[in-house]
Amino acid sequence: MSNQLCLSSDDHGFSPLHWSAFAGRGGLVDMLIAKGARINATNMGDDTCLHLASAQGHKDVVHQLLRHKADINAVNEHGNTALHYACFWGYQSIAEELITSGALVNISNKYGETPLDKCRGQMQQRLHELAAELGQDVTKKIPYKDQSWLGTKSRSRDATLSRYSGLTLQELHLQHKI
Repeated sequence: MSNQLCLSSDDHGFSPLHWSAFAGRGGLVDMLIAKGARINATNMGDDTCLHLASAQGHKDVVHQLLRHKADINAVNEHGNTALHYACFWGYQSIAEELITSGALVNISNKYGETPLDKCRGQMQQRLHELAAELGQDVTKKIPYKDQSWLGTKSRSRDATLSRYSGLTLQELHLQHKI
């Protein structure tokens, strides 16, 4: 498999690594990372592979991504972290691993909700206790900050290559109007 293929993406910004994490294909995840796939690349919704694996309940893939230094507190276009998704879908063991690995339980998304707000039943209490045991300040929410206008929240320009990566600006025939 070529590096070019590892860095390619579809029309929604999903790289082969995104699809592998989404499908829970651990062997492919390891192979793609070994071939140079960018672990923190984001799709068009600013989801990382860790977001996708956490949302789908693929604990082994979550573990692999964390082992390869995935950005554990990366936020997507809604301000959600991988922990938000693990909590929302009720994947307690994934949520516990994320918290143990440094995921913050008090990051608010753009709707003011923390991962703990997304939990149901006993899971919320258990994760609250775990975070407190690990020294997190569980009493104070970290407010959502939209930084997309600063250019800091957008996808890395070289994280994935569009299928149109060979185009130049001149070929796009852009018209400038004032």
